[in-house]
Amino acid sequence: MLHKRSDEPAYWNDWDNFCRVVEAGSFTGASDLTGIPKSSISLSLSRLEARLGNRLLDRTTRKIRVTDFGETLYARIQPLLNELREADNDARSNRQKVSGTLRLAAPYETGWLHLAPALGKLLKAHPELKVEIDDTRKIPNLLEQRYDVAFVKTDARLPDSSLVSKRVVAMERAFFAAPEMISRRGLPRKLQDIASWPTIVDMDDDYWDLLEDGQEVERIALTPTIRTYNVEIRVRAATDGLGVVRLLPAYVEEQLRRGSLVRLFPQQLSSPLKVYALTPARRLVPAKVRALLEALDVPTVET
Repeated sequence: MLHKRSDEPAYWNDWDNFCRVVEAGSFTGASDLTGIPKSSISLSLSRLEARLGNRLLDRTTRKIRVTDFGETLYARIQPLLNELREADNDARSNRQKVSGTLRLAAPYETGWLHLAPALGKLLKAHPELKVEIDDTRKIPNLLEQRYDVAFVKTDARLPDSSLVSKRVVAMERAFFAAPEMISRRGLPRKLQDIASWPTIVDMDDDYWDLLEDGQEVERIALTPTIRTYNVEIRVRAATDGLGVVRLLPAYVEEQLRRGSLVRLFPQQLSSPLKVYALTPARRLVPAKVRALLEALDVPTVET
């Protein structure tokens, strides 16, 4: 056990550096995250351990391990530091200028439906800002690839990480099929009726479900005819009568008007697809990022 020094003053940056090391998994990662030299972070942790009289981290030449004592303190202090950072960000961001280049990663469909309208509002309000958007569905390494925000589509909870996640929107999904397919197989009354139909699915789909009053009432396993991330291929394949498809209604408004697709189970929906905005955990959220999230009307806190 370390020698306890109760007379030492509390350096709250030491606590902040400790949380960053836990989140990054290493002193090097914490240094990359904060911009503080690794040697300074190591000294900061040693000072904190001396003050507490107990070890927070077990260090080896290759990795660190958080002690039970460290895990207990991290769980208690990390939410408090996040609140302080948020208050500090709110106070300081008002004086920042929205300019420079905003680098984004987003799936194509998210950009089309939600990001493009927000960017129109953002760039009209801040004409000195420039935007670069990469079309990607995987969660990138925001620090290494220097993205300010990454948008991720998922119908499940995000994995734990050192990123800050804010939910942008939950998008309702429904089922559609071509009239010729319905005439051949009959109008389905329940989800199980389409279990034997050919299906056209997203790459991430393992099953389809049907909700009633927000609660799952049915679920079917999938053996798809076509599996692709490309929503345009899925729409075209469904319109050509190749299978039933689950999509956002906004994707097929024109096909529904023309009658080339019909909505199945019109009084029910499938589980929503959630879109999250991921940002690096920083001491100060850049003004351009904050302005984008405000344009998207993102909730202040979302985990």
